[in-house]
Amino acid sequence: MNNIYLEEGKNTPKIIGDVSQSKLTIHGNSYPEDIQLFYAPIISWIEALSKLESKICVDCQFYYIASSSVIATLKLLQKVESLFEKANITFNWRYEIGDDDIKKIGQDFSSLLKNNLNIIEVPET
Repeated sequence: MNNIYLEEGKNTPKIIGDVSQSKLTIHGNSYPEDIQLFYAPIISWIEALSKLESKICVDCQFYYIASSSVIATLKLLQKVESLFEKANITFNWRYEIGDDDIKKIGQDFSSLLKNNLNIIEVPET
């Protein structure tokens, strides 16, 4: 199985899926023109990882996230929950100091998922 790497674009986040660490990192803005097309290979990567590894860490940090990406991200996290045991999942949700909108999305996700999100405040970049 290969790692996944998608360079950050104008309207898409950087994606790093590291098999050796069982970690998926999503970082940047998310408002792709075709949400399904963008997130499909990430979901496929998670599905493949679940056949090799029993644990996963998903680390997200968004600066801007469109409503369609909010839904896609929630579905991605729910997919992780369906493929991995609860005790083997770590969700980190990072937001910049003062970005109450991104923080609130993380809090909402935490209430909708079986696993808690670690909601982490980070300095502005």
